[in-house]
Amino acid sequence: MRYFILFFAILSINSYAQKKVFHQPHAKGVWQYVYPFADRNYVFAVQYGVKDGEEDGLKTSNIYFGRIGKTDEIFWKEQVQMRLVTENINYEDFNNDGKKDLLIFEDTGARGGNAYYNLYLINTQKHTLTKVVDFNKIVNPSYNQKHKVILSYGLSGENFYSLYRISANNRPYQIGKAFKDTDELNLDKKIVEILKQNKK
Repeated sequence: MRYFILFFAILSINSYAQKKVFHQPHAKGVWQYVYPFADRNYVFAVQYGVKDGEEDGLKTSNIYFGRIGKTDEIFWKEQVQMRLVTENINYEDFNNDGKKDLLIFEDTGARGGNAYYNLYLINTQKHTLTKVVDFNKIVNPSYNQKHKVILSYGLSGENFYSLYRISANNRPYQIGKAFKDTDELNLDKKIVEILKQNKK
């Protein structure tokens, strides 16, 4: 009977530990906590560097979104490759719903000139974060409020702009073809031209 009670106690502790995800001071990696809503029970957490033996820089990391409680409730979890830097979180409206979305830095290319990010759309009423799949393929993204497009600016031997929007199923799609940045370029005029050519 004593062994049964001991076994049950160990099992209960292990079950509880598995459900407790946030605020683990001894868990592997570097933890970062972001609170995207006024209700700070909801947390977006990054566990950076979960695998042993990886060099500094791009590391395997877990991202969790959930709600803090006696036993933390995890709504979703994903594993990504990312580089941890200071000030890696930004808020900007990328789907033109008037709500700023969560943008987290992933990595750089082209000797640091090209930055890539993951984007999570924020719904403040439902308390949800929805990942925009493949957003991290858009280089140096910014939102052009005037034309309601995502503007990408890629640095290479020659620098190029590309235009994107986010589809109803939360994926970015390109509008028209990329175009070169030149001294003669009138960016506003070029955006209008491409949008007219690709009007749906």
